[in-house]
Amino acid sequence: MHPQHSEAPLAPRRPLILIVEDDRSIAALLEDELTFSGYDVHLVPNGLQAIASVGDHRPDAIVLDLMMPGMHGWDFIERYRDVTGGQTIPIVIVSAAGAIPRSLYANGVRRFISKPFDLDELHDALAEILGTPVRSATQ
Repeated sequence: MHPQHSEAPLAPRRPLILIVEDDRSIAALLEDELTFSGYDVHLVPNGLQAIASVGDHRPDAIVLDLMMPGMHGWDFIERYRDVTGGQTIPIVIVSAAGAIPRSLYANGVRRFISKPFDLDELHDALAEILGTPVRSATQ
């Protein structure tokens, strides 16, 4: 006779968000907020590391600054699909840069949020993009 196994159901996978931000204080704020809100987070400080991370981790969405040392966000947007086999990943740009060209939306950009930004706006953007209600630390 075989013993009965009672296996707990698997917890649903938490969406993985890649944060690409060179400002350490903003990166820490985003990491803490999104982790508390139910996301898994991977944090990198520039576009070059983000390219490698996209290939290694396949995030569900990317929160991207534009103005960074090394490879800035503009170049990242143009090149990241080289490691995804042409697939786009939803991108939320959070930047002090002005408006962005509409052509970037074809490369996965779904939302542009100006710095200084409201965390609720970021939560709303990610929930809309991922189709998952996620709690905000400010609620």
